[in-house]
Amino acid sequence: MRLHLILPRVEPEEIKPPSECPYEGCDGTHFQFIQEVEKPLRDTKYPQVVAHRYQCLRCFRTHRVYPKGVSKDHISQRVKGLSILLYLLGLSYGAVSLALDALGVYMCKSRVYDAVQAAAERVPGMKRDQVFENVRTPALGGDLTSVKVKGEWFPLGLTVDDTSGLVLTVDGLSGECF
Repeated sequence: MRLHLILPRVEPEEIKPPSECPYEGCDGTHFQFIQEVEKPLRDTKYPQVVAHRYQCLRCFRTHRVYPKGVSKDHISQRVKGLSILLYLLGLSYGAVSLALDALGVYMCKSRVYDAVQAAAERVPGMKRDQVFENVRTPALGGDLTSVKVKGEWFPLGLTVDDTSGLVLTVDGLSGECF
């Protein structure tokens, strides 16, 4: 079994103008650009992005249009996807929060829980025990490594399925690795 890591991309320059009014009961299709608005964002790469405000010419209400990978939430789709992936790989909600914090993005464990539950609603059968249900390994290996986070080395312990190379667990370690 091989996992492919495909996370949503954040494209701050890619903002598509609206094609229909988001408000219920309005079927407007013509809009006027009002302004650009800076939006703070929790992401691994962008601390903020620019959103566009448009006014519907039918109902005269305004709404925001966000770049690709960004929603009205303060956390980017990329970070939410990474939190879901880490949870499915076996980390607890708290451990996912700590791992993201080590990468420079704060996401509390209750927001991790919310992201996992929202994904579970959209993808039937997405439960941690079902994702790796038939994965049994005849050979288990372990390795120590370290990653550089914010200029400092962070030691990690990995357990690996030696036959396929699948990483089974990623654990933060205290102390020196090497």
